[in-house]
Amino acid sequence: MTDASSDTAALLLELETQRCDAMKRGDFARLREILHPGLTHVHAKGQTDDYDSYFRSGGTHVDYHQVDRSDLQVTVLGEAALMTGRQQLVAVRKDGSGTVRIDSRVLQVWALHEGQWRQLAFQTTPLAMSIT
Repeated sequence: MTDASSDTAALLLELETQRCDAMKRGDFARLREILHPGLTHVHAKGQTDDYDSYFRSGGTHVDYHQVDRSDLQVTVLGEAALMTGRQQLVAVRKDGSGTVRIDSRVLQVWALHEGQWRQLAFQTTPLAMSIT
């Protein structure tokens, strides 16, 4: 990996940390900065959101208590990058109907957009999921 690729990978890992922190804080303004306007987000149960529908549904109906990433690998491909890894998520539904726990593998695509790296695609595949 070149120095530029290493620097980009480090930046993307930091942005991913910020994305997870913003989810836990319910900081939708920060998420709007991190997520690409052309976003495709595929949830654990297979439903898909674009940028606008993500902010109507994703995260607005739950309080994220845990969004932890591990085993992150980044491959930089010019103005795009692939990130893979594990995600442990715990969220409590705001309507009181239960707690969701998901252990999954995640595939993300990041792309340069107007000079900023932003998450263009997200696909999660559950290894284990429970709703209590």
